[in-house]
Amino acid sequence: MGHLKEDLTYLSNLIGLIYDGATDPSRWSTLILPAICEYLQMPRALLFTPLHTPQEGGYLFNYGHDSARMELYLNQYQQHNLWNQAGLEQQVFFNGNVVIGDEMVPRQTLLESKFYKEWLAHDSHTGQMLGGIVFGMNATQSMPAVCALMRGINEALISKVERDKMRLILPHISRSLGVMQRIRTAELTVASTLSALHNLSTGVLLLTRNGSVAFSNHAAQRMLEEDDGLSLRQLTQKTGRDELVALDAAAHQLIHQEISAALRRDAVATKHFCRSICVPRISQMGSYSLQFSALGNLVEFGADSNEFAAIVFIADDLNKIELNPQFLQNHFGLTPAEARVAITLLELGTAKEVAQTLGVSSLTVRSQIKQVYLKMGVDTRARFVKLMLGLHSSVG
Repeated sequence: MGHLKEDLTYLSNLIGLIYDGATDPSRWSTLILPAICEYLQMPRALLFTPLHTPQEGGYLFNYGHDSARMELYLNQYQQHNLWNQAGLEQQVFFNGNVVIGDEMVPRQTLLESKFYKEWLAHDSHTGQMLGGIVFGMNATQSMPAVCALMRGINEALISKVERDKMRLILPHISRSLGVMQRIRTAELTVASTLSALHNLSTGVLLLTRNGSVAFSNHAAQRMLEEDDGLSLRQLTQKTGRDELVALDAAAHQLIHQEISAALRRDAVATKHFCRSICVPRISQMGSYSLQFSALGNLVEFGADSNEFAAIVFIADDLNKIELNPQFLQNHFGLTPAEARVAITLLELGTAKEVAQTLGVSSLTVRSQIKQVYLKMGVDTRARFVKLMLGLHSSVG
């Protein structure tokens, strides 16, 4: 019983530390990844965006790997990473999935590879891999990101125990990284002051420990002042604080459930950051999408920031930037059907899901995907996603 209580206390403290990374990215390499490694008994860890370099707006946080070896990996061996190749081929890169290297690539195949002989073998603590897919290829609002932990080839085999532990913390990592990406400025630095949050185009609310709204940026104020299904309501004149309310009863209930869950930092029940709440406009002109996350104990938003316990992002569907099928037809010569498949594939991730959504056969969709890849000049799912995300940014 004593060990269980200690484990739960450690997990609770680790989750709190994970949320600190949302507003202070430097803590990922120095504090958070070391704590995750201790929790999982793994000596090496990387948290990175496989399709985007730091120069392209991505990130790479490292713990335990020698910096010179990491530079060598990025310049020479990333393209030979058998785990990445297998993951793309087996379509395991989806939100919240946890993979074990030995299950994707047979041990003997790995040992005989250039990737192992010339890179992995030179570090006795890098031969087995446990990968948590923080944001997968099916994430449309966040860059694909992976948390990869390693253990030596001759050390204890990675098992269901480590996989289950990773599954517990992965939703919290997704929320922390999701917040970090959302509050980035145009200069790709994290907004660390309230004035910087005002410059973001996304609506942002900061909540106190009792769930009341302590701050709303300019974008959120504009949306809430419309009072079109979503607004602020004063709690009491004494506090002068407001609460977030939705006119739709079901949406209102979901909002308060999500706020309560975020404030509790529930170790088991926390959902992935990509799960959002839809609040319909009373004008019936679209809807709002809301995402929620806890904040860390060391929030970097100013002198009074210790009162901020959670954050809410509000996106207005009327301002949502989408790829126009006509754009893909004009620039790449796609047929209307192929353009629909390309956009739906980016949103859903698999040919089967695309077929179900569009009401056509999987065989037809697979044939159309081949034509899309050919016309867009890509040969892998990863390159397709990278190109589409780039087009999304340039159109916006």
